[in-house]
Amino acid sequence: MRVRAIVIALAAAALAILGAAPAIASREVRYRGYRLRVPSSWPVINLARTPDACVRFNRHAIYLGLPSADQNCPAHEVGRTEAILLGPLRATSADTRAPVVSADGAGSTIAIRSAGLVATVTWSRQRRLLSKILHRPVRAATQPRPRAAAARDRNREAVRPAEALGTGLGFDACSAPSSNAMSAWKRSPYRAVGIYIGGVNEGCAQPNLTPGWVSNEVGSGWQLIPTYVGLQGAGACGGKCATINPGKARSQGAAAGRDAVARAQALGIPAGNPIYDDLEAYTVSASNTAAALAFLSGWTSQLHADGYVSGVYSSAASGIAALVRAERTAYTEPDDVWIGDWNGARTTSDSYVPSNDWPSDQRLHQYRGGHNETYGGVAINIDDDFLGGATADTSSPIPDNTFVEVDGTDNVFQIAGGAPLYVSDWSVFGGPQPVELLTSRQFSELPRYPANGTFLTTTTGLVYRVAGGTPILVTNWDLFGAEQPSVTVDEWDLLNMTNPLAHLRPVPLNGTVVEGLPSGAYWAFAAGLRHPVRTNAAAVAVDDQGLVAFAETSGSETPAAEMAPQCIVPALKRLSLTRAHGALKHARCRVGTVRRPRTWPPNHLLRVAAQSAAPRTRHPLNYRVNLRLH
Repeated sequence: MRVRAIVIALAAAALAILGAAPAIASREVRYRGYRLRVPSSWPVINLARTPDACVRFNRHAIYLGLPSADQNCPAHEVGRTEAILLGPLRATSADTRAPVVSADGAGSTIAIRSAGLVATVTWSRQRRLLSKILHRPVRAATQPRPRAAAARDRNREAVRPAEALGTGLGFDACSAPSSNAMSAWKRSPYRAVGIYIGGVNEGCAQPNLTPGWVSNEVGSGWQLIPTYVGLQGAGACGGKCATINPGKARSQGAAAGRDAVARAQALGIPAGNPIYDDLEAYTVSASNTAAALAFLSGWTSQLHADGYVSGVYSSAASGIAALVRAERTAYTEPDDVWIGDWNGARTTSDSYVPSNDWPSDQRLHQYRGGHNETYGGVAINIDDDFLGGATADTSSPIPDNTFVEVDGTDNVFQIAGGAPLYVSDWSVFGGPQPVELLTSRQFSELPRYPANGTFLTTTTGLVYRVAGGTPILVTNWDLFGAEQPSVTVDEWDLLNMTNPLAHLRPVPLNGTVVEGLPSGAYWAFAAGLRHPVRTNAAAVAVDDQGLVAFAETSGSETPAAEMAPQCIVPALKRLSLTRAHGALKHARCRVGTVRRPRTWPPNHLLRVAAQSAAPRTRHPLNYRVNLRLH
């Protein structure tokens, strides 16, 4: 009998550990008729009653409703733990996406359609607890499949690298401020804002951070510092952050880079711009530093492969000091560093970083930690930054609807999505229009195709949305919420897409990913055919009826030759600009944005210090490689 009692006791303990029996006190919570039991220690925050509450995923809590555009968040919150945001399910599939979800295994979105709700869930270790609370399986969101990396190729061709140099003062906040707050803060001395675009350790919800927000704020003069909170070194965040696996550090860094690029592109931040990995202060040791450097090396290599500038934010005493020691070794170093040193100095000079390391406009400095500041009657809790490095600029070099003519020719084009579409006859626009004269070089630097998501309306009234350089028919504006801004273009371009003057493609670029509406199905294109894929953050929403024009396939018929790139990037470091031009031309690539130091000694020959695409990576014909000289 005693043995039997011991067995029963052990079985009961095992069931409790496995979650089959409640191990902690709980209470019932009701929201819009839906019932769930949560641990009694978790605060239940009704966002309709406390609209300034900050939806933070680094503390145990359940949030009911939608995060406010003006939530009051501490400036620097990182890390993830078990938390739930439960809100109403929106009408369209695009609206069901979580305010903040990382496709890296630390978060997921669950549609509870029977109750008209959607749950955003995050966790550290107890995913099964969340499943029990919500009465349904909680599974990690998946990263884009490896083939989805090709989806970014179309953005390399579809946009002009838009890297900008930020100077002066900036600030960063945990949650992107509302457009009204940003407008009020035009009265501040700041002209750049740090935004968190994702990552396994991103701490705050981002209800304001949309492609429209990015476009509007850049258009109003703000420069952006896109920041991704990836895996952390051991001991970071007081042990509350998901950490790097030393044996997988480089591959984890590359995975973070892929996810960051997908999120940047989903927000309309194209190749040529920087993304900064946020590596918090960690416990300094030889093994921890080796893991952090391997992670950052994978991060930088992946961003370079995708045409982005690699940045790293870290504490001066840990991550930045490690980068300094590793510079000019075999380690793949980032292009820009963001030094976390709260010494109050409004300068990019820092005692931890020698003057000859990242010397040419390649530094940001976070010089003060979280505090409140108020401008235009709006208070935000911020960190202060002094800028002398890369920031993001998504603006097109020439505004849409501008008519341009190439010097020395009679050809006239209209700018749509940043790209030039041919004007065959002025009569379709009611007669001759004002024209901006471009040199052949300026014209050659324009994007080849309109940016993904651009809406086109023909002079005969048909509407299309561009994906991978191809206009896809739109039959119903309601699929996109309402009528959207569009560029009225000459129908000649739609009827002559094989003509180089049209700057449109009959079929989307290989790897282009779209989401059909209203079905919510995702498709990737290869060789003009579409095949089903999983959810992808970089997908362009299009009309299901417009997709009917493109045949379906399982994907197995894709000819290898159709996927072959045509530009193999050469190694350019230490070459003069003239020699770099020649090497890129020989490799069937082109020079993109060239950044020079503000000053340099007389008779000093500038040489390539960094390139935006790694040597031996493959890209489409005439792919532009950004260069930094020193």
